[in-house]
Amino acid sequence: MGSSITVRHLVAGTLGAALLRNWYRDGDVNEQRRRELVDVLAGDPDDLLDIVLDPTERDLLSGYAQWSEHYDGHNPLIAVEEQVTIPILDRLVHADVRALDAGCGTGRNAALLAERGAEVIGFDQSAEMLAIAQAKVPSGRFDLAEFAALPYPDEHIDVIVSSLAVCHLPDPTIALGEFRRVIRPGGTVVVADPHPDARALGGQAFFGFRLGEPLPWVRNHFHPASTWLRACRDVGFGVVDCVEVPYREVQHASHPAFGRYPDAVRAATGDLHGLWVWTFRRD
Repeated sequence: MGSSITVRHLVAGTLGAALLRNWYRDGDVNEQRRRELVDVLAGDPDDLLDIVLDPTERDLLSGYAQWSEHYDGHNPLIAVEEQVTIPILDRLVHADVRALDAGCGTGRNAALLAERGAEVIGFDQSAEMLAIAQAKVPSGRFDLAEFAALPYPDEHIDVIVSSLAVCHLPDPTIALGEFRRVIRPGGTVVVADPHPDARALGGQAFFGFRLGEPLPWVRNHFHPASTWLRACRDVGFGVVDCVEVPYREVQHASHPAFGRYPDAVRAATGDLHGLWVWTFRRD
């Protein structure tokens, strides 16, 4: 069996990224990063840095079944995403709207849609997540379904919102094709997904760490802008907007290196984006 993956590896990688992304700007800062790296790589026993992570990938269904137990806890990415998506939904959703929460999970967006008076529909592949969504929004309709085959008639939906779900598909085109089929002419689709920049910092859907157990994660696929634009062209959506959201302090503060090396964490993210929010319209 090989060596374990520990917090020390994650912290060292973050410090290295902070140095590499800014090496040409300031020699004194470079020296500070170098000293920090030496400190981390020295290998002195440290209860926090030597915590074993050993990340282990879960398939979508088993991963979300496990995650459903505490999915509604604090999530820095969701906290940032809602700063962008909620104002968009405020403009689109009202009492005369039939709204679909696509890949609804535990019904976070479904609850927001219901609060705004919409007729709420949601679907997900995870029965465990759906049970929580149904309890959260008793008036909503929730279906066990996949993005590739939505159980709704053509031109049935006014607004679709999908948050941090399409990223689990290798290609978003099939999802956009089904969105295009079920949404009415003039309808709007809002998709929030991890930004491809996040791949540079090792971003995946990690969840539910317990000391002494492998850190579970579900795979994110980081779709570049070219993929989204081709998908829109192929299925017949127009792009209304794309908001690229930089890393925020709430995300910095959640990083394992932040307590000891806050400047390095901020420097590693720099001008990178943690997520983006696309708005499409069927014209």
